[in-house]
Amino acid sequence: MSKSSLLLGILVVAVLAAPVVLGGCGGGADTVLFFNVVERPSWSLGDRLAFASYGGDGLPYIWSVDSSGGGPASLTPTTGDDGWHPAYSPDDTELAFVSGRGLSPALYIMDAANGDREGTDKVTDDDDTGGDMQPSWKPDGIGLIYTSTRRSNNHDIRTIDADGTNVNNCFLDSDDDEQWASYNPTDDDEIALQSDRDKDNDEDTDIFTYEISTTTFTKIADSPYSDGAPAWNLDGDKIAFHSDRRGNFDIWVCDLADPGNPSAVTSGSYEDGYPVWNSDGTRIAFWRDGQLYSVAADGTDEQRITRRY
Repeated sequence: MSKSSLLLGILVVAVLAAPVVLGGCGGGADTVLFFNVVERPSWSLGDRLAFASYGGDGLPYIWSVDSSGGGPASLTPTTGDDGWHPAYSPDDTELAFVSGRGLSPALYIMDAANGDREGTDKVTDDDDTGGDMQPSWKPDGIGLIYTSTRRSNNHDIRTIDADGTNVNNCFLDSDDDEQWASYNPTDDDEIALQSDRDKDNDEDTDIFTYEISTTTFTKIADSPYSDGAPAWNLDGDKIAFHSDRRGNFDIWVCDLADPGNPSAVTSGSYEDGYPVWNSDGTRIAFWRDGQLYSVAADGTDEQRITRRY
């Protein structure tokens, strides 16, 4: 299974029907909302999940639901003003996201509850080649870490203050492919990321932690397969990620006290990816075939959150 296979599954979903409302005779409780979910969601402290879903025009738009799939709210409702890769701020008041509403994909911030109805703040420039994506917040909420392809279309990890100042390229223009970086919620000197910097073959990506002050990389959960999209729990002692080390993509959890022995929390013939933790570390939400699911951190009690048309 190549590292592009999970992405290919997402692209296939893109051409299917997007959020569709099917109402019974009386509407109300008979109404079902279907979504085609795009990559990673974000799980708020207030137990809501923000995610992108393809609209009828083929563009992704951001919605939120509660952890059981109820209470849907449209956060980027304007046709053409798309959005994806949402990320709740540490205090739940803001949502960073990516949009192609400018000349190229750039990072924006909007109100987490009301969405872009109250306007947006553009964080990165959109007047250059490439794009910016995959934002995640610094633990103090004053900055973001993200992936940028503005340098020769290479996937670089950068940081920026939330007001758009102090852009920094983390690894001094490394030519390695580095993505899905996020800070340890308990330590702003440590990040986790996906990288092919120590690959054994063309399909090999690994999960690393990186200590900023010492510029030290540490590989965790090593394999010759495609390990990606790491996500910290709020205690900063576990990382969830997706991997195809058993043939198809499943969700795995690595306890940093024993980083060489990750455990699988999903299994089967589905392609599972892009995990995120809830606030108390008891459940993990993830993408499966254009839908959102959650599972207990021990791999039990799997639940579907959204439905795909």
